[in-house]
Amino acid sequence: MRFLRCLALVLWLATGAAKGAGGETAGIGIALGREGQNLVVKRILPDSPAASQGGIHVGDRVMAVAQDKDPAVSVQGWRIEQAVPLIRGPKGTTVRLTIVPSGEEDSRMQVVSFVRGELKMLARWGDGELLTNGMKAPDIEMMGLTSGTSERLSDYAGKIVVLDFWATWCAPCQAVVAELQKYPEKYPELKGKVVIIAASVDDDEVTVTRHLKAKGWDRTHNVWVGTEAIKAYHVSGVPTFYVIDGQGRIVAAGNVDLPELLLHLVRP
Repeated sequence: MRFLRCLALVLWLATGAAKGAGGETAGIGIALGREGQNLVVKRILPDSPAASQGGIHVGDRVMAVAQDKDPAVSVQGWRIEQAVPLIRGPKGTTVRLTIVPSGEEDSRMQVVSFVRGELKMLARWGDGELLTNGMKAPDIEMMGLTSGTSERLSDYAGKIVVLDFWATWCAPCQAVVAELQKYPEKYPELKGKVVIIAASVDDDEVTVTRHLKAKGWDRTHNVWVGTEAIKAYHVSGVPTFYVIDGQGRIVAAGNVDLPELLLHLVRP
């Protein structure tokens, strides 16, 4: 299984956040996903311009983006990272999105305008510059969701660790965590040598515990992590994953053939 750092849900950092002239982070507070050739609103951040100004909803398709009074630029067929520079901007500036409401035909397009504002939730996230191979992995604190007790990454010294940052609200994350549940049966060579940690970045432990129980996902070591861990690993989007060797050093981050790498690491 090849894991990709998912640009489809790179949170508010990628869908409208930037440093304004005064150094303040500004944006509109939406998360975008890619469905076919369309950019689709997947989440709206509470207390954000998108939430308070209204006019846009989860499931709406973003067809074009314009800066203030400039002509609109079509974003159909674009990757999310291509649209980012158009959506983000300094605090107090205006961005106009041409959208098609969820479930409607293209002929029902409408334009909604937003004044970019400060997004306080951004303070919780890292800068997205993933740690590089060979670096010492930060010894973060984690809350075990089965035990309900605090633990640290260093508790797994001597073992290879797969550290997958994910969230219950992230659609691409669901397939990743579901696939990880199959590893004990698919790759018995990893038993006793590899620990797969599914580290939730949800707002609270209760939400993720309920989600895991509903899904029956109990084959990974499930934990919840806070801001310190998210920043330590520079996580700006989910899923984001790392592979850490038995000496506590990073051997991979981002896009890699995970089974092939793990099998290579455990074999003599």
